[in-house]
Amino acid sequence: MRCRAYRGRRGLTTLAALALLAGVAGCGSDRYPVTGRVTYEDGIPVTEGNVIGHSGEGPSAVTVQGSVQPDGTFEWGTDKPGDGARPGKYRVAVIPRGLGDAEMAAGMLPAVDSKFEDPKTSGIEFEVKPQRNELNITVTKPKKK
Repeated sequence: MRCRAYRGRRGLTTLAALALLAGVAGCGSDRYPVTGRVTYEDGIPVTEGNVIGHSGEGPSAVTVQGSVQPDGTFEWGTDKPGDGARPGKYRVAVIPRGLGDAEMAAGMLPAVDSKFEDPKTSGIEFEVKPQRNELNITVTKPKKK
């Protein structure tokens, strides 16, 4: 009887371990890593802001985003930073850090041209494929008025 109880517990333990592995393997398996870098035309990195991707319309729309690091790199996430994006085509926007009143009063301009702040006008489209993806973006600075 003791052997049977042991086998029963061992079977349950094995079953629980398999269920855990299946859950981990399935978790996020529909998302793939998207990393990249945002730079100006001269290769100097944009040092802060966000890179946002929009896919689809209406209730099926998906938004992914990643924070731009001081070296210009970013990593997209859907539900949490760096958890990747689902395969598909995305329109991309680069949102610079917002300027404060004092910075605007001093004549500072945003880090990137405003056309990049809207995925409809940025001209940047990217397709996430079921693999590691790299999205390098070149932006321009706003023109002084």
